[in-house]
Amino acid sequence: MIRMETIDNNTLRLEESVRAALLQADEAILTQALAGHHPADLAEVMERLTNEDAIRVFRALDSERAAEVLDELDQQKARYLLDNEVPERIAALLDLLPMDDAAGVLAESATPERQEVLLSQWTDQEDAAEVRELLSYPKSSAGRLMTEKFMRLTPELTVEEAFAAVRQADAEVETFSDLYVMEGQRLIGVLSLRDLVQAKSEQRLTDVMTRDIVSVKVDTDQEEVARLISRYDFLAMPVLHSDGTMAGIVTVDDIVDVLTEEQTEDALKQSGISAEPGVINAPYFSVPIWRVVKSRVGWLVLLFVAETATGAVLRHFEDELAKVVALSFFVPLLIGTGGNTGAQTVSTIIRGIALREIQGRDTGRVLVRELISGVLLGILLGLIAFGRAMLWDSGVQLSLVVALSILAICTWANTIGSLIPLAANKLKIDPALVSAPLITTLVDATGLVIYLSIAHKLLTELH
Repeated sequence: MIRMETIDNNTLRLEESVRAALLQADEAILTQALAGHHPADLAEVMERLTNEDAIRVFRALDSERAAEVLDELDQQKARYLLDNEVPERIAALLDLLPMDDAAGVLAESATPERQEVLLSQWTDQEDAAEVRELLSYPKSSAGRLMTEKFMRLTPELTVEEAFAAVRQADAEVETFSDLYVMEGQRLIGVLSLRDLVQAKSEQRLTDVMTRDIVSVKVDTDQEEVARLISRYDFLAMPVLHSDGTMAGIVTVDDIVDVLTEEQTEDALKQSGISAEPGVINAPYFSVPIWRVVKSRVGWLVLLFVAETATGAVLRHFEDELAKVVALSFFVPLLIGTGGNTGAQTVSTIIRGIALREIQGRDTGRVLVRELISGVLLGILLGLIAFGRAMLWDSGVQLSLVVALSILAICTWANTIGSLIPLAANKLKIDPALVSAPLITTLVDATGLVIYLSIAHKLLTELH
């Protein structure tokens, strides 16, 4: 097993040797420093360099590794290379990549005008046409992710003949884990290489293949593709045109990238950060500060304005706070507990929606479940709060107010924290946009109303 510390140390040593070679301005030394290293490690080092140094490293790489590095780089660094390297070389490197990877690099890191310039430089214009077709599909769709290089077989072949066909297959075929049985352009069956190995050599593929095919359309969202691949443990997913003809396949390595991007995007949204394309998967130090500020300021301004509701509540209950100053001691405890409870609930519900564990018809069950959870949490935390208030010599009345407020706030936070994502999903709004900070702000204001209203009813000093 390779330890993560070893990988990090190797990358660090590579970065040090590359920087030393760049300082010496000796291309031979730089080439030697780069020799034998994995493209992913080289890409990570290049992302830490200035653009000028990164392109020097890029030019020192052999074509095969340079192509793979281009596929591994973050959007900002890849865009710089695509804009500043000789178009003929970039075109040649992209042509070495699988078509779906080449399309991905162009889609993320080049303007439509630059894409056409680079594609026009390809030696194999048939490959360029395939990439253009992939780029024509909607962003984040199965069509954009798929490759047309898959293993086609015909149903009349025997197992032995199928093996011969696999051995003679085009070197650009993306994967041999799944083999596709076709009648013309229509997919009629799928079998794995394992199925082929275990079958008798004289059997026909029609007797071995699976006819119960799970597939997606070219316009299916990539999240849905990822969910299906995860659900059925596929290594590849067939993609069909609207007329049912075979378009290509999406392989699991591309889905891993999709899952990483989607999870990062949801995490940013739940934290109240705008999930801009240039921020989502970019390394921390590669994102310009102005973009960081831009991605955060919108939600912060909204939450800042919303948070003024808390001040309005405090002003409304100013007399009560003046008469019983000890009430203010528990405000941070109460609004913090409510905000944390709501944030936990939002995260749980959003996860359930994303994994399709919660459907629209489950709204009632979810609300009842979260209501009960909120009551139980409120009772447990309320007992702790009662004991804490008594230790502060707050008296039985005020301690009871704090305990009852915790119970009410936890119940309310759990309920509203589940209701809002469910409502957003019903309205076809991304539930992740209903961020934890927004729920926290909402619960802050309403929690104070609950607390001070209970105090007004129960404390004799306020009558």
